[in-house]
Amino acid sequence: MTTTSHIDEFALFEYAEGTSEQREEIEAHLADCLECATSIGEHRRFVAALGQPAVWQTTPEPAPKSRITDLLSINGRIEREDAAGSAIVEDALTGPTAWWRTRLRKADGWRTAGVVRQLLERVRPTMDAGSPANALRIAELAVEVSNELNVAEYPSDFVIGVRAQALRDHAYALAYVGRYPDALRILDRAEKLFKQSLLPEYELARLKLVRAFTYPNIDRAGEAVVLAREAAEIFFRYGQRKRYLDARIYEASMLYNLGRVKDALPIWLKLEKTPDLTPNTRVILTQNIGCAFQQVRRFPEAIEYLSRAASEYEMLGIKTDLTHTRWILARTLVLSKRAASAIPLLREAWRDFESLEMEADAALAALDLVEALLVTGDIEHVPAICRTLLDRFTRAGMNSPAVTALA
Repeated sequence: MTTTSHIDEFALFEYAEGTSEQREEIEAHLADCLECATSIGEHRRFVAALGQPAVWQTTPEPAPKSRITDLLSINGRIEREDAAGSAIVEDALTGPTAWWRTRLRKADGWRTAGVVRQLLERVRPTMDAGSPANALRIAELAVEVSNELNVAEYPSDFVIGVRAQALRDHAYALAYVGRYPDALRILDRAEKLFKQSLLPEYELARLKLVRAFTYPNIDRAGEAVVLAREAAEIFFRYGQRKRYLDARIYEASMLYNLGRVKDALPIWLKLEKTPDLTPNTRVILTQNIGCAFQQVRRFPEAIEYLSRAASEYEMLGIKTDLTHTRWILARTLVLSKRAASAIPLLREAWRDFESLEMEADAALAALDLVEALLVTGDIEHVPAICRTLLDRFTRAGMNSPAVTALA
């Protein structure tokens, strides 16, 4: 409930409203804290104003100023800033990435929270489009602009929250490209800022999910399961249905990565029955269920789910995930003794990973292709492919695949 030495604003508001469950603790604190006692006076005036009929008329008298009313009043301004920021960002993010920063700073009115928000809106779609490096650059720009915001031009703790959101998405982009220590360092900074803001629980839940995304890559997958479950519970309390589903899906993913496939599969199958799933959430679930069925060697179900997921990713235009899904589908076909059917998919996955500049995955897909060709007796091109892969694996320090290619 408390920060370093003061009671947070939401707890004070509940006390002023008469709904606090910690009344005695707060009263003891107020006896020794002039700042919190002053805030209580503001909140009481605000609560009293809400009880006046004039507040709810079409042309109400101005309500008393307070931190909460300040935050409520900013909604209209943010809508205007978002509209202007969208145009600014759309224009700035054209041409080579080296130009983006200069183009953005040349625009009139670029130092706004709306510009930060619009930059952040483009981070994850850019990743989905197969450009994680560009997504990272956009997140970096969002952090830069958030640091330029004038605190005096916005109410209360608003700027702190915007800066924390930019740092959180920057950390996600860093984790996505494999810079895990940098991501955790940025997450720590974001967490400190969120704890200074009003009503931080929800934003901290989103931060937990980014940590959960990062931890498995540094051998902390068990902690990731706990973080994802905690985030899901908070999202559920806040009525954030989509984020709740995302967190539960990820929790099951961590269980899957820990080898607890039989614990993960029931979660995904239950979530699959949720009505009104978004197309993106549905395709993620479909792919995950397919992978789980593959691991428990239920190959017909795995092939069915993975084929559906590939079709859905293709319709959504998410090329990176489409390529990964085709690759997994091909491997499943090999496991189910249908190597001949897998070969065209493996060739396609190899080519597409190359075009996406995902060299490690491209090489691994090509190695799977070699194995499928050997199974079917089609060995004409195998030596040439292996020589290419041996060189690539060796340069990348991937010793185990290199030995396989050499063999």
